[in-house]
Amino acid sequence: MRLKRYASVALVAGLGLTAAACGSSSTSSSPTTAAGSGAAVSTASTDTVTAINSLTGVGTSVTLNPSTAKALTGLGLQLAPAGTATFDSSTSTVTFPITSGYVEIHSNKSYQPGYILGSIQHFGSGLTISGGGKSVTLSDFVVDPGNSMLYGTVGGKPDVPLLYLNGSNVKVSMSGSNVVLDGTVAELTNTAATALDQTFGTTAVKAGLPLGTVHLVASGTANTYTDKVTEISRLGGQSTNVTLNPSTANALTGLGVKVATYGSATLTGSTLSFPITGGFAAIHSDTAYKPGYIVGSIIHQGSGITLTAGSKSVTLSDFVVDPGDSILTGTVGGKPGIPLLTLDGTNVKVTPTANGVTLDGTVAKLTQTAATALDQAFGTTALTAGIPLGTVHLVATASTVKGSINN
Repeated sequence: MRLKRYASVALVAGLGLTAAACGSSSTSSSPTTAAGSGAAVSTASTDTVTAINSLTGVGTSVTLNPSTAKALTGLGLQLAPAGTATFDSSTSTVTFPITSGYVEIHSNKSYQPGYILGSIQHFGSGLTISGGGKSVTLSDFVVDPGNSMLYGTVGGKPDVPLLYLNGSNVKVSMSGSNVVLDGTVAELTNTAATALDQTFGTTAVKAGLPLGTVHLVASGTANTYTDKVTEISRLGGQSTNVTLNPSTANALTGLGVKVATYGSATLTGSTLSFPITGGFAAIHSDTAYKPGYIVGSIIHQGSGITLTAGSKSVTLSDFVVDPGDSILTGTVGGKPGIPLLTLDGTNVKVTPTANGVTLDGTVAKLTQTAATALDQAFGTTALTAGIPLGTVHLVATASTVKGSINN
């Protein structure tokens, strides 16, 4: 976590990178690591990295493969955008807005599992496939460029591997201050193909079927670094726990506000627990790294809390922790990316584990946005920015970890 807020340098123009793959080496024809493996990597000493710490847009577009579109139509299946996704019929392109994320591009092209890595979220949008009176919606996509995979939520279940991202011919360029990735081919995973066949009673949807070509435009500010880091390229769990501040809990009770869990969240005593469903994390050896020496994007899809007072209730869900900018965002009223908590890491303690990292002691405080929204929802005036919600205990795990937090 950063201790203070720092301004990021402007995104480096003219990167001029030409990629051999999106998150995989040019010799790879399949994902470098298994989907959801949580593999971690270490930086080569000659590597220079441009990191976009907190993505603010723009979007990921998929131009549908004509042959695949025709084949799906022949099976009686139709594709339609869902949520905030848009469809351009003139180019057969569907676009999913980027809502948050972290991306870094390594100068060392042999960097593994891929020299472009991070986690790119597209919450609140998706794709609906329908036919024969049945439909299935694939939504809340998360692009993992390092492991060449796109995950999504299906039937309320997050972190389902849907598309393998074949970046054999991807190109990286600049458009103004935006980084553009072009030419990646999105291919159906076996999980997605099998699920679609079972849902619609077909046998023709196969793994490897090219859904379309990807055009990804990422915006934000960036830093360049060369220090050694420990990187978890795919988080596989465990959870972020928040032990409620007794004074704040009493204040909420006094206002008639009750706190309940939502989705897969649990409450034990005064501790709320939100399962980690994906993301990326990096811990810099240079603790003076700005904006924060612990960076990435830690995702908690399918869980949250519901606050209720009288007949009114507000659900805060699908939390994303941005440790570099010390902020927790979430979905409120169907709108993702709402800044809910600032994360004061002044006394955070980072402990390496056998297969991940533990962060203890961060204090979560209400943002002005969250305090104002809750006061308006419940007709109160007592909720103000900076109220400490509780103390955070975050345990992030992966199957393997390379590098050392203390190197």
